[in-house]
Amino acid sequence: MADEKKQAGAHSDRKVGVYICHCGGNISDHVDVNEVCEKARQIPGVVVARTNMFMCSDPGQELIMEDIKSGAVDRVVVASCAPSLHETTFRSALVRAGVSPYIYEHANIREQVSWVHHGQPATQKAIRLVAAAAAKAEKLEPLEPIRVEARRHATVIGAGMAGLKAAIDLAERGIAVALIEKSPFLGGRTAQLDRLSPTGESAAELISRLAREVLNHALISVHHCTQVTGFEGYIGNFKLQVAQRPPESTEDLSNLRTVQQAGNGPGSFTPFVGVLPAAVPETAAELAIDTGVIVTATSFKPYQPRHGA
Repeated sequence: MADEKKQAGAHSDRKVGVYICHCGGNISDHVDVNEVCEKARQIPGVVVARTNMFMCSDPGQELIMEDIKSGAVDRVVVASCAPSLHETTFRSALVRAGVSPYIYEHANIREQVSWVHHGQPATQKAIRLVAAAAAKAEKLEPLEPIRVEARRHATVIGAGMAGLKAAIDLAERGIAVALIEKSPFLGGRTAQLDRLSPTGESAAELISRLAREVLNHALISVHHCTQVTGFEGYIGNFKLQVAQRPPESTEDLSNLRTVQQAGNGPGSFTPFVGVLPAAVPETAAELAIDTGVIVTATSFKPYQPRHGA
């Protein structure tokens, strides 16, 4: 019990400021901003709660910066629109105020609240999101940014349309690419189509063109019949363990027979199957790939509903 009390009071000296934006009515038309502000003042650890018509404006940022410079607050919560729009804006304001940008927490009460809820339910949800952000802000610590060397290599998992195009675009920028596909074929589910909507373009022609670019590009290595079995590392430096296995699934073996019956060799397109990039492996093999970034471009399986479902 003593340890719990000690932990609960570990950050009792933190001074959290909560700044709530009207967003020109985008938020305040559906959320009672003043009620959210009053409730925020009652949250443990919150010493300042203010509102502004546009918190991202220069006057709104100055409001935050003045409270920081005066020592009134040492942790900041902004309740406004999506963090993808203005998180950087508010972090920059903290830097200009002379503190770490990482003592800041964002609560999205526009896209997650006012744009999807109305009336009292919207206000209550905004209050809960602000309370959660304030609780997190109280535990934030200043951080120092670091730089790490990133490998100039990418791994793309999945060789459907998205995977093929991602591999080509990365390679065209001078980045070596390992393209991993668990089936024997390139093209994904698109290979099972004839024409593509809305252009009417031939699926066979599109897949053949992309597969040819991939197979002929010096910076792209293709690993078919391969799956990721493990990984470790961090951003810029990952190590993947992959396993290449002879095809075993009924679908893969059936498609391979179709390719054989059509007399098609590696690199050619087989209708409704795809492109076989190389001969399938006859034995299993393990491989480690050192890479800087991983792009997930996995496909899907069509859903077959049960009768009567």
